[in-house]
Formats: sequence, C-alpha cells, structure tokens
Amino acid sequence: MEKPSMSSRFRFRDHQNLENSPLSNASSEISSASCDPADETELQSMAAKGINHLCSELLELKAESDEDFHRNIFHNYAAFIRVFEEVEGMKKQLTQLKSQVSFQRRLVKDLVNVYLKALSKESIELVVQESVTAEPSTPSEMEAHISNVSETLDIILAENRIDEAITILELERENVQRLQYDGDSPSDVLARYECAISERKAMVMLQLTLVAENPRVSAAELQKTLVQFCRLGDSHLATQLLLKYYHSRIATGIHSIESSKSFSHGVYIRELVKFVFSMISQAARSFVMLYGEISPYASEFIQWACEEIEVFVSNFNKYVKHVSEFSGGLSTAVQAVQCTMSFCTLLETQRLELRPFLIKQIRPCMEEVLQIHIEHFKNVITIFSATDAWVLGRYLVSGIVNEASSMVFGQQPEYCLLTNSGRKFITLFQAITAEITPLVSLQMEGSILGGLMDLFEEYVVILERAINSQTNVTEKRGSRINSAESLPQQISILANLSTLEHFFFGSFRGIFRDIKQSDSFQQGEFNSCMLFIQEVNDRLRAHFCQQLINRMMSCKAGSEHRAEACIVNVGDHNRLCDVMPSAAFQVLFLELRTVNKLAEENVFELDWLMELLREVVQTLFLWISNNKEMWALTEEDLTRQNSDVYDQKLFVLDIHFLVEIARNGGYFSDNPAILATLKNSAFLSAGLDPKRYVDDEEWAKNAATKAIQKLIEIQETKSLLQDELIGTCEEEQHESQSKRASDSSRDDGRISSADEVSIDESEAAVNTQTITLYADSSSVDCFAREAFEEEKWASS
Repeated sequence: MEKPSMSSRFRFRDHQNLENSPLSNASSEISSASCDPADETELQSMAAKGINHLCSELLELKAESDEDFHRNIFHNYAAFIRVFEEVEGMKKQLTQLKSQVSFQRRLVKDLVNVYLKALSKESIELVVQESVTAEPSTPSEMEAHISNVSETLDIILAENRIDEAITILELERENVQRLQYDGDSPSDVLARYECAISERKAMVMLQLTLVAENPRVSAAELQKTLVQFCRLGDSHLATQLLLKYYHSRIATGIHSIESSKSFSHGVYIRELVKFVFSMISQAARSFVMLYGEISPYASEFIQWACEEIEVFVSNFNKYVKHVSEFSGGLSTAVQAVQCTMSFCTLLETQRLELRPFLIKQIRPCMEEVLQIHIEHFKNVITIFSATDAWVLGRYLVSGIVNEASSMVFGQQPEYCLLTNSGRKFITLFQAITAEITPLVSLQMEGSILGGLMDLFEEYVVILERAINSQTNVTEKRGSRINSAESLPQQISILANLSTLEHFFFGSFRGIFRDIKQSDSFQQGEFNSCMLFIQEVNDRLRAHFCQQLINRMMSCKAGSEHRAEACIVNVGDHNRLCDVMPSAAFQVLFLELRTVNKLAEENVFELDWLMELLREVVQTLFLWISNNKEMWALTEEDLTRQNSDVYDQKLFVLDIHFLVEIARNGGYFSDNPAILATLKNSAFLSAGLDPKRYVDDEEWAKNAATKAIQKLIEIQETKSLLQDELIGTCEEEQHESQSKRASDSSRDDGRISSADEVSIDESEAAVNTQTITLYADSSSVDCFAREAFEEEKWASS
C-alpha cells in the first residue's frame, strides 16, 4: 500500500506547488490585469515553464505505473498457472461426465429393447401356446382364443411390428387349417376365426403395399417387403410390385437421360444401354433372391423384360435413324449395336436369353439404315468413276489391300493392275466392309452380302456402259462417265474387273470366316456370292466381245467394195493370190497386234490377256456360225462363174486369216484342235464342205500369211515414218527456238514483228503436220485402208 500513499502525497504536493508556483501568481495577475501589454512576454515565459514542469511530472507518474504493473504480474503469475491447470482438470471431468451420460442412455435404450422383445416373445409364445394347446372343446374357449389373437395382432400392428404380426399370422393360419382338417369345431366359430385372421392379414398387406409403392423406397427395403409378401403367401403380388418398381425406375431413368443435354451421341446411347440393362440385371437378382433359380413366375419375368426391351428399342431406333443422317452415321449406328449386344450378352450369366428377342427388334431398323447408306455409296461410286480415263496403273498390293483381304493375293505378284476408279472402289469397299461386318451379330448376313453385291454390280454397270464406245454415257443419277473408245481402254476395264474379282474372293472369304454358322450354310452362301461375281465378270467380257465384233462388222460393211477392187479378172482364179482379207479382219489383226505390244511392255498380264483374246476369237467364230444368212452360198452360187465366186473365196480367206491370227498369237497353243473345230464349224455354217476345198485351203493359208506379213511391214513403215517426222519436228522447233534466242541477244532483246510472225507460222505448220500424223495413226483402220490402196497399185 506504499504506492497509493506516494501517489496521494505526490498529487497533493503537485497541487500545493501549483498554487504557490509563479504560474499561479501569473494567473492571478492575468485575471486582475489581463489587459496589461507590458507584462505579455513575461507571462508567456512563465506558461512554458509550467508546461515543462507538468510533462516531467507525468513522465514520473508513468514510470511509477509501469513499475507497479510489472510488480503485480510477478506476484500473481503463480496464481494464474494454478487457475489454468484447474480449468484443464474441469474439462476432463466434463468429458468423462458426458461419456457416462451417453453410456447410461444406451443402457436405458437396450433395456427398453430387451423389454419389448421379451414382451413380444411372451405374446407370441402365449399365442403359440394357446394355438398348440387349443382343442375344439367348447365355443367359449374358441371365442376367447379368437379375441386374444385379434387383440394381440391389433396391438402389434399399431406399433408397426410387421415381422411379429406375420409370424403370428403364419401360426394362426396353420391352426385354422388344422381345425378345418379335423372338422370338430363349429362352423360358425371357425368362420369367425378365419375371418379375423383374414382381416388382420389384409391390414398387414395394405401396410406392406404402401411401403412397396412408395416412390422413395430403397431397393433393400423393397426386397424386405417382398419377402414379407411371400411369407403371407401372396407371391404373385410380390412379383407384380417388383416389376412395377423396376419399370418405374427404368422409365424415370430414360426420361432423365433424354432430358440431359450434356451427352453427345455416342455417350447418350452408351449411358442409355448401360442403364436399361443394369436395371434388368438388378431386377433379375431381386427375383432370384425371392424365388431362387427355378420359379413358376420366371415366364412372367421374361415377358416383363421383353416389354422393357421394346421400350428401349423404340428409343434406340429413333437414335439410330437420327445419327444416320450425319456424316459417319453408319459407323455410329454400328457402334451402338455393338454396345447394345455386349450388354445384352452380360445378362446370359444370369440365365436371361434375351438376345434373340433383341435381335428381332433391332434388325429391321438396321436393315433400313444399311440400305440408305448403300444407296449413298452407289452415288459415291458414280462420282469417282466419272473422271476415270480407263488407264491401268500398277499399285502395291500391300498399299491398297488390308490384312483381311490380302490372303487372296498371297500367291500373286506384289503389284496389281487397277484403274483409278478401281483403286478407289477397293478402298471404299474395304471401309464399308469394316464398318458393317459387326452387324453379323444381328444375323444380317444376307443384308450385308446383298448390299455389297449391289455396290459391286453398280460399279460393273458403269464399266459395261463405258465399253459401249459412246462419246459420253449419262448415268441415271445425273453423272456422266468417260467412254472407253479404244481397244486398250476396254481391255484395261476388263483387267481392272479381273483384279476386283480376285479381291472379292478374299473379302468374302474373310466375312464368312467371322460368321459363326454351320459349315454347310457358310459354304452355300460363299459359293452363291462367288458364282454371282463370276457371272458378272463373264457378262462384261461377253459384252466386250460382242461390242468388238459389232464394231468390226460395221467396218466390214463399209469396206467390202474396196476389197473387190483388188481383183482384176474374177474368172481367173490364179490372179486371186494377191487378194487381201476383209477390212474388218485386217483392223482386228492390227488392233490385236497393238494389244500384244502392250502386253510385252507389262501393261497387261500376258496369261490373262491370252485367255481374253482366245475368248474374242472363239466369240468371233461363234458369231460367224450363228449369222448364216451373211455367209451361206447355194449350189447355184457355187457353179456360177461370176462375182459370187469371189465372195466364196474371200470368205475362205477370211476364215484362214482368223486362223493364222490365232496361231501366230499363240491363243490356242495349249489345244490346237479347238482352232480346227472352230474353222470347220464356220465353213459348215456357210454351206461349204471343208473336205471339198483342199486346194483353196492351201491358197487361202498362203494368202493369209502373206497378208499378215504385208500388214506388219506397212505398220512398221508407218511407225518409222512417224518417228522420223516427230524427230524432224522436234529439231525444227529446237532450231527455231535457238534462232529466236540469238536474234533476241543480237538486237538487245528486241525482235521484229515480221520475224516473230514467220517463226509462229513455221511452228504452226510443224504442229499441224504433227497433229495430222497423230490423227491418222490414232485409227487403226487407216492401215487397212492404205494397204488396200497399195495392193491395188501393185496389182495394176
């Protein structure tokens, strides 16, 4: 208490000093003489001293206060620590008290449960004991038992103890059945007994139904409720509630997925398939938990699953038709099918065979989508075929054929011959096959093969129209294709188709390898496809041969009079040695010779070309035999010595000329007897006996050989002249360019208009001469025409 006394004394001393200080005196003086200007400076000095004195006193007071504060802290620190420790102890005691209260609460709760169970057990045992010991003695005892059971069930149901109520009902139902079997109890009492049990059972089922139909009921709670239904003996209602519950969940889930805008096309169908089939799987597990693997309600569950699949297929078909309108829609649709079939297959582990029904529902829509895309691909084939020049190219087999189809080229060279459109067709065909092959899981083998065959036939129709030798061919879809006017172009089309035939063999063999059907089915379908492809190829080759013969015969009709001009005296048979074959057959020889040169340059495969040319010759002989009216000679014609005799001789020469063409080309080197048979058939078709004209045959053979040699000489001469003329044109053009360059440098880069015109005229003359040469050499018929003229000059 030293500090308060010091502070009091200090404050009293300050007050006393202030009263006696000059500042106090100054204040009195100021109050008494406040308006004295002479003392103003002295007053200011006295005020400053008072302020300084006050500040020093305040600093002393602050130092004393700090010292007192630190002294109190030091004195009270031990008490503070002691209080803090006491608080921590109180916290621990409070926690222990809470634990004890919680433990006591659990004890009370357990005690209540035990009591309720004991009471329930006692009630049930009492009911059971009464039921077991009850005998049909007197109606009063039965009435008391009925009243007791009814009262007990009412109490249990009021407390929502369903399991206990079901247990009592099961016991009472057995008791009622026993009493009915004994037949000793009064019928009216027994009827009231049964009615009371039925009423309580209806009350229990009502409560269970409310629980099962609650939209927010969980699957576990529903399963428990359905088990209780089965205990009450109403399994049919339990099945209906189970199916209704999962139907509601499926409908709600589908609506939720359709309403969601966050799913892309692929994610949408995947989520939809996953949800629907997972719900069916959960329903199947719940069904098995109720009834086991074998149940009389299995057919009812299968029927429900099929109905749910119908709902799913409706959404699936809508989705597939929608996405098929976009680019890549076929691939997206096939992926949707694969996803659906994979999830449906998972259900087979639960003994749910739903694949046949699902396939039956999905297949019509997918067949429609496939046909739409097949029509689209037909348009694509027409578009890229419109620019084909029908020139063969050599392509690496490994570069255009995938592994599934390369097996057919295993024994072939590393290159294959295709036109530009043929190469694109193979690429497109492989892409389509890879996309639609998974549809075999829908048992769509027929639709797949039919669509592929339609594409192949569409392309073959384009090739067939290109061989018609028209300027342009208008397709039904509005596109125009280039016509194959020359014989090499037409043969290129046939070689292109031959390569496609080999490719298709490998492709279809790969498709049938993936189809898990019986061997007989695979072999039959495969043979049918291969037969179709071969028939299409044979049809185009026959069309080519017929087109070639028609063109030749039209040339023959216009050139026959020139052949007659080679004969001086028709009646003198010795002068027939200089006659030439018909112009049509000369044109045929020169065209075949051009084709053979292309084969020597590896433009065509030699073996394949020999087979084609052999077919051309056979078709030509067959055509001669079938057109008897053009060659047939009567007996009067054979005895007349006029121009008809020349026709007979010319016919014999033409036949031998064809024979020599085939022999020199080696078309029938494997079987020469075929050529002799064809020759005799041609003679017989014209009414000539091959044995009667032995002398004429020797003459005709020599004349045909001589004609072939002469045509070869003329062709080679023309080729040399053509090469020389081209070389001369190139030299003149080079000299004119050199002269122009020298004149330009000599005249400082300027050239007179006259010189320029002269040079342009010389170049134009050279170009005109070159164009004329190519125009003459482009038609093989010009060789035959000039051969006739030279023959005529030599004969004269």
